[in-house]
Amino acid sequence: MIDIHRNISKDALKISDILSKNGYQAYLVGGSIRDILMNKNDLHDYDIATDATPDDLKRIFKDAIAFGEKFGTILVIYKGFNFEITTFRTESDYKDQRHPEKVVFIKDIKEDLKRRDFTMNAIAFNMQSNDLIDIFGGQKDIKNKIIRCVGDPDLRFNEDPLRLIRAVRFYVQLHFDIEEDTYKSIKNNASKIVTVSKERIRDEFMRMLSFDKPSRGIELLRDTGLLDYIFPEINLCYGVEQNKFHSLDVYHHILLSMDMADKRIRLAALLHDIGKPQTKNGEHFFGHEKIGAEMADKMLRRLKFPKKDISLISKLIYLHLFNYEDKWTDSAIRRFLRRVENDETLELLFLLREADEHGNPISQYDFTNLDKLKKRISKVRDKDGYLSLKDLKLNGDDLIKIGYSKGIDIGKELQTILMKVIENPNINNREKLLKMAKDDFIKLKTI
Repeated sequence: MIDIHRNISKDALKISDILSKNGYQAYLVGGSIRDILMNKNDLHDYDIATDATPDDLKRIFKDAIAFGEKFGTILVIYKGFNFEITTFRTESDYKDQRHPEKVVFIKDIKEDLKRRDFTMNAIAFNMQSNDLIDIFGGQKDIKNKIIRCVGDPDLRFNEDPLRLIRAVRFYVQLHFDIEEDTYKSIKNNASKIVTVSKERIRDEFMRMLSFDKPSRGIELLRDTGLLDYIFPEINLCYGVEQNKFHSLDVYHHILLSMDMADKRIRLAALLHDIGKPQTKNGEHFFGHEKIGAEMADKMLRRLKFPKKDISLISKLIYLHLFNYEDKWTDSAIRRFLRRVENDETLELLFLLREADEHGNPISQYDFTNLDKLKKRISKVRDKDGYLSLKDLKLNGDDLIKIGYSKGIDIGKELQTILMKVIENPNINNREKLLKMAKDDFIKLKTI
């Protein structure tokens, strides 16, 4: 038998003591108590339920952050830990299928537990009396590794359809199975995920990718129909056969690549061959990296990913097919670095290349080539860096003085000069570049 009290941090118990001294109850609820019952010792956030109202809580905890006061939640930061403290409540009329139109603060923890999503998250522990409240059999489901909705699953998913993908995320995170009625309800209600904000779907999806073997989650999303509403482009990869050098179809290849990938590039690994169904021509997929990068850009914009992340992932997909050979010249290395642009992208690109090959069980890729390329890059980069427009020994103002007009003529000429410098960095001095620009200008005027 787990000693729950002993597994609760002293700081959480201190919060409980403060509430108790002020005449209020304090229960550890949700994922906090679930993880303790699962013998997990790396708790960082604690969810506490109480009969104290938000006004009571703000009076007791002077520095509290009332980020969800309408729904009875405040945040207390105590000695570096986050404590979400929520007033017991009932909810009804979920008109936007997330936020209840009616919230009533109550005094009964059992009534509060009825509104929660899954039985494993509907357990409460009184930190003063040590009483464990489990009216829905959450402990039994934890023991049997079952994800089961509290009460009627259709009602739970209708209240907040994000719970549909949360069930899948818990399936991956906890390695639990989904109870039959809950599973059927996910399939029947899959279309309701479109009512959830893109940001919430994105965040839940990315949490799922952070756990071991996220392919289990993608496959469950596909099986339940949820993938059709989140990333239907991934579904199109299913059954798309590749050439004789691949033993898996595109879908199972990208899933295995994702599983094998560093966590920082799992999303890029999942999407790296997303353009193959659109470019399939027999056993060939010419240009799939370009099409895939464009598709990934649209997919990630759709889920409101940050622009920086979209740009990086699209670039990784576009560049992932590089194949180094000993005959590459230093100029070829510099052109490669020009496309990559910085050390961070270079590191992630190598990780994606490795994940791509690890996602092919019969790959005969020579990984020593990557080591050779890294050494070549190190030498060239130390000497020339990542050559870009800012490294040129002349700029747009210099071109204007020569006679170039503002706008596209200047941009084109600077890019032309940059490519020549990449081919031969020795010409990157002001005098030589000015002469080159003047000669080009004369040619432009005679055309």
